[in-house]
Amino acid sequence: MKKTVISVLAVAVLLLTTAAPAFAAPKIWNLNIHNNTEGDVKITLTGPDNYSFTMEKGKIVKPVEEGEYKYTYTACGEKFSGEIEVDSDFVWLVIDPCDALPIYIKFVIDSHLDAGIAVEMAGPQTYTLTTALGHNKFLSIQAGFYIYSYDACGTTITGEIRVPKNGTGRLILYACEQLANHPPSLPTSAQIATNLRIGSHYGFPIRITLNGPGVGYSFELQTGLNRFNVVRGDYEYFYTAYGVFHSGTFTVGEGSTVFTISPLR
Repeated sequence: MKKTVISVLAVAVLLLTTAAPAFAAPKIWNLNIHNNTEGDVKITLTGPDNYSFTMEKGKIVKPVEEGEYKYTYTACGEKFSGEIEVDSDFVWLVIDPCDALPIYIKFVIDSHLDAGIAVEMAGPQTYTLTTALGHNKFLSIQAGFYIYSYDACGTTITGEIRVPKNGTGRLILYACEQLANHPPSLPTSAQIATNLRIGSHYGFPIRITLNGPGVGYSFELQTGLNRFNVVRGDYEYFYTAYGVFHSGTFTVGEGSTVFTISPLR
């Protein structure tokens, strides 16, 4: 009788063991993280598993479980978030360097024109400055070189002006009878501001640098189509994505110019 009970128990254990599913260990990949800032950055990953860690400037390799993650981190005084899929050892999370802080100064337009005038300025930023006869103060204009234009005296007047980093920038709108004696500093045709559209196929912001005809720009591109005003001419561009440095050239001509950056190129 005892032998029969023992045999039954043995068979039951064997059946349970055979029927139990085999659970595969989760796949672990090395996530490459590159911190291009000058300070420590705390990163949080939320997904199949949760991770929170602080890294110094430079590159680390973090073993994480395979899957899709939401990430957050704070750098350069801003909070960033996004999504990333870890499915190989060649996935990068790149933290861009902090931008140099722009300098804003006071700008003055002295208008000798009786009518109110809207002055368009295109440079590091784009401004429409509304003026009246007399002394017009604007307290926060980013320093840099600008192309300005305004309609007066039956024509469009275009010129070039530098807004200095120190002191006060100043522009004088002369009366119509004074224009002949005070011609504006005219830009060449290549220096006339025009529209540039940059399409980004990346799923996160990209910082791109443009070096052109005596000017330089640094723009943050969002996913999709981004619009800017730049002067005409030939440009080189540079950006980093997934830890890879990209560069190329393009030309801004009359009308709108469009080019695209993509991880597939």
